[in-house]
Amino acid sequence: MKKKDIILGITGSIAAYRACELITSLGEKGHNVICIMTAEAEEFITPLTLETLSGNRVYRDMFSLLRRRGSDLQTRRGTGYSDPGREVAHVSLARRAALIVICPATANIIAKMASGICDDLLSATVVSSKAPVLIAPAMNDRMYENGFTQKNIRELKKAGYKFIDPVRGRLACGYVGMGHLADTNLIMNGIEKILK
Repeated sequence: MKKKDIILGITGSIAAYRACELITSLGEKGHNVICIMTAEAEEFITPLTLETLSGNRVYRDMFSLLRRRGSDLQTRRGTGYSDPGREVAHVSLARRAALIVICPATANIIAKMASGICDDLLSATVVSSKAPVLIAPAMNDRMYENGFTQKNIRELKKAGYKFIDPVRGRLACGYVGMGHLADTNLIMNGIEKILK
């Protein structure tokens, strides 16, 4: 399999630590993992951990600029950019992505994507990209089974987004229910299926 640039979006779920397993597994396959964290994700895991595992800068700021590299470097006259060698993060990341994986995906990010809201770097990157998107939800069972969440998931599936459904398991609240993040191997299988 040809090695790819994969954007990994991490959102504010207790399962955010599982992104570390996914970064390691993707790295073992030779893929280049670029992480985008939401502000809520930082309550559960640090950017330093993700940077150490991925070997790449972690992106968090909606308004950060990236220096474009190699063949992407070209003058952009009349576009409002003062530096022709820089562009906004969500545009650059969206162009690089062979695949966007959101793991763990909260009810909040699922609702944003289903509504076309892009008020943070992750949601703006998804809206800006033509890459396939794989979503691995993780949340409380009541949130997962809520009618609005299920409607949002159906809408995203109709739009072509792929899902690795959560499983029944122990949740952060202490109860057992549907909403536990799927096993890393299942998520990896879903990624490899899309990339082939």
